[in-house]
Amino acid sequence: MPAKAKKSGALPIGIDVGTRGLKVAQLRSLPNGQYSLVAAAAAEYPSQIRDNPLAQRQFIGETIGEMRQAYALKGRQCILSIPAELTFIQHLKMAKMPADQLANSLKWELQGKLPFDPSEAIIQYVVAGETYVENDLKQELIVVAAREDIIGAHLEMLRQAKLECVGINVEACAIVECFARLFRRAEDANRATLFVDIGAGSTQVVITHGGRLVFAKNLLFGGDQFDQAVASGMGVAVSDARRHRTEHGSRSESAADAETIEHALSGPLGSLSEELTNCLRYYDSVFVNQPVERVVFLGGEAFNKGLCQTLAQRLALPAQIGDPLAQIGRDVEAAGETGPAAPVSRPDWAVAVGLSLGAVIDGDSYRAA
Repeated sequence: MPAKAKKSGALPIGIDVGTRGLKVAQLRSLPNGQYSLVAAAAAEYPSQIRDNPLAQRQFIGETIGEMRQAYALKGRQCILSIPAELTFIQHLKMAKMPADQLANSLKWELQGKLPFDPSEAIIQYVVAGETYVENDLKQELIVVAAREDIIGAHLEMLRQAKLECVGINVEACAIVECFARLFRRAEDANRATLFVDIGAGSTQVVITHGGRLVFAKNLLFGGDQFDQAVASGMGVAVSDARRHRTEHGSRSESAADAETIEHALSGPLGSLSEELTNCLRYYDSVFVNQPVERVVFLGGEAFNKGLCQTLAQRLALPAQIGDPLAQIGRDVEAAGETGPAAPVSRPDWAVAVGLSLGAVIDGDSYRAA
């Protein structure tokens, strides 16, 4: 994964490939150090290709080409995040050693921990910090891996779309990049913030110290599981269940439907809150004296305030809905009509915005394995 593109003028196009579709966003760097949104657009996969990766990539390539024309996206450089279910994040505690030795040791350490052979993967890592294991000083590493052939297929997709890929990254790092610009004060450096990005097919759990990544986990659990639970509880199709869940709590909802939905959601809500609690426990075991101060909800499910409130209560943390476009202006004449329109908060655009801001693994904290 190459280094960040220089931030001057139009930044690379951020391409967030998700479970149900894709989001594309591009920002511009302004002379005063601020940013503006050049354009943003989204497209859902047709239902018939939802489970066909090859057809999805063809759809994505064609759709991005159409978006570049329709929404005046600038240049050909882009940064891509491949679907979360195709990337794997693993925390490891390793002895301190030179970078070249660590790269070789990682492949050995990951044997049996990945659903594929580490020799067939592209592996990178983030040094999150230091911790003691039985009185021995270790490095806490966040290791990211994806199959090389999967990455190659996505690069070919971009080449066919006549785009120049300057980086491929995971959603967790893009989330950090999206909000790092907001942690500029010295006192922010050690503030621990939990970001929970709940999408359709997965949930990204990210903890930062200011703008630095210190914990990441990819949970293969999202809005689809909530929809399936409601569909089963109400005896309706999943598409109808999604509509019922969206309308849950509205005046038009009957008391019987409300009770059924609450009961159906209790199981998956309990599972997700337990997973989040386990993430916090692991974090606390490494960073003993830096407790998480708040939780920020992102992703499509962040529009469900009841869901976020329930999770925040179970985590016993102050909470807010994240705004990826905070302090970002907009090039009104160029922005895509289907994109996020200021000043409305769009928590589901954090990954696409973060990718355009330059979320690639590089520098002293992010090294290629």
